[in-house]
Amino acid sequence: MGAAVCVIVALIFWYLRYSQKQKLKNAKKKIVQNVKCPLCSSDLFVGENLISKVYRPMNVPDQLMTVWGCPHCYPKCEPGLKRICPVCHKEVAGNQSLTARLFNKSLGKKHVHVLGCSNCHKSRGDN
Repeated sequence: MGAAVCVIVALIFWYLRYSQKQKLKNAKKKIVQNVKCPLCSSDLFVGENLISKVYRPMNVPDQLMTVWGCPHCYPKCEPGLKRICPVCHKEVAGNQSLTARLFNKSLGKKHVHVLGCSNCHKSRGDN
């Protein structure tokens, strides 16, 4: 009888330990959604979004948008981070933004294509 109790206790201990490892593994998968900020290259955690403005009309597959940054670099940049334009590779000030196109795919995720920062991408009216 004593041996059976030891086996049961060992199985319970093993199960609790195994299930705890699985919970940790699943939690790590949920922390990072594999999306990076285009300005500071910080990993965005689940629930963190880019601070941006999408312009109308909303029913088209391609929209103009302005990207100000992420919670790590806008409105105030965290220590050690630099806001760098992915097009001209120059530093972008805190009051400047990126111009981008947002592609609304009918299936799957939306896609953002960065055109440039306030310095390297001037709108058509700024000639």
